[in-house]
Amino acid sequence: MPIKELRPRSVIYLYSGGKDSSLALLLTRDFIKSLCDEIGCKVYVVHIVVTGNSLPANTFCSQYVLKWHEKNYGFIPAVLAAPKSFADLMCKYGFQIMSGRWCWAEFKEKPLRSFEKVLPRPILEIDGMARSDSRWRAEAMKGELERVTTNEGRDYWAWHPLYSLDIDSDKKLEILKQHKEFECVVKLYEVYGDSMNCTICPYKSKEKLMRLAGSDPATAIYWSLIDACIRSERWRSKFSLLGNTKKITDYLKDL
Repeated sequence: MPIKELRPRSVIYLYSGGKDSSLALLLTRDFIKSLCDEIGCKVYVVHIVVTGNSLPANTFCSQYVLKWHEKNYGFIPAVLAAPKSFADLMCKYGFQIMSGRWCWAEFKEKPLRSFEKVLPRPILEIDGMARSDSRWRAEAMKGELERVTTNEGRDYWAWHPLYSLDIDSDKKLEILKQHKEFECVVKLYEVYGDSMNCTICPYKSKEKLMRLAGSDPATAIYWSLIDACIRSERWRSKFSLLGNTKKITDYLKDL
């Protein structure tokens, strides 16, 4: 179904402050503004702060992008956050991925569900996901535009404008670098190699953890809590890199 035929009454950009959600916003914002000027839908750029785990630089950068689009496009900024502590739930549940992703359920799904309850439907969500991101996404995504009904009761249309896009991270950042409103996003990747919407994440590679620890020595403090409360030797071994000064120093020499 063409998006114009869907005639959404509410459009939500899921904006993490990362390169993919930034690129999705950049590529679609003119179309969405034109569409909503025509049919009267409202556009929200939603940023979710993962309480106790989002780096402040990510929050400040994302807020800048939201305010810029409010001023220049009339999109409504919305910052959501769960009333829970990531560190507390990390100690309670450990680190899980895929079906055990309490972090998604508690810090993303629930705030979005509450936010959407009061919005007129149909709702169109725009994200930065692509089939090339992972094998799981390639299998789960049904098309560039798909209707989604979750077990938690959310019902919306999802538009994945990067669905078939297959360009590497450097190319994405090069495109964003040409637009001043995304300069802070590019800077986050230059410093951390990541958007830092989530600081501690089991999906991060060892290389990203080393780069994080090299850029911010205070991450040794994160390791102190992980060391105290995580029982899994697998995760303890991976995140111990945050507190290993010698390995960080050796890694930075090779950059």
